[in-house]
Amino acid sequence: MTPFSPNILAWKPSLGISIEEHSYHLDHLFGFQVEQIESELLRKAKILLPDGNHKNWGHSLHDGQQTWVGLDLQTLQTPYHELQALCHFIKPSKGSLVVDLGAGYGRLGLVLNLLFPQVKFVGFELVPERVHEGVRIYSLLNCQRAQLLQQDLSEDHFVIPLADYYFIYDYGNLSEIKKTLNQLEEIVSKKNFQVIARGKGVRSLIQHEYPWLSQVFEPFHFENYSIYSMSSSTKDI
Repeated sequence: MTPFSPNILAWKPSLGISIEEHSYHLDHLFGFQVEQIESELLRKAKILLPDGNHKNWGHSLHDGQQTWVGLDLQTLQTPYHELQALCHFIKPSKGSLVVDLGAGYGRLGLVLNLLFPQVKFVGFELVPERVHEGVRIYSLLNCQRAQLLQQDLSEDHFVIPLADYYFIYDYGNLSEIKKTLNQLEEIVSKKNFQVIARGKGVRSLIQHEYPWLSQVFEPFHFENYSIYSMSSSTKDI
């Protein structure tokens, strides 16, 4: 068990800080060293591409992959408050598996560990420095059912594991996200699941090119993310 109460995840205006500042404080409370790690990644990227920006620094550093090096740190990851609201909405049952495709530092695994400690979490992230830090924090906070793995999701041999929930942020290039969505379409015949899509890129792709995700049951749309279900209820998976 972690030494923290799930209540710390909640943000409210009376705190006098923004949602992003709230997540910044929680990162420090949990022990993350995100600023140092991302600053070092940016330093290396600028050596390779001095006149670049957050849209292409990651490409220069990670063999053409979009890893969003140089992006604002609180834009890079989903706020804790939003992850809390999402988890309360889907209410994952004991023993279910949540897979995060493009997991960053693994915030979702921490949130699940606090709210639903009997739920399993596996996050895949390309950048090894982010993975190593997330694994360190998981160990420090005794997140026994959370895993963070270094993985290039675009590799031909990578197969998405069967899961109950898939979380997809705009983790890379659109071609890579398309590959992920194509793999998920192949899983439909094997298992019911839900897809939580966050970001303009993946939500637009689903709307225009992957209508199967919204044709079975009406999706739930929120300000920053949408939930697409292969079952009639957020509990019936």
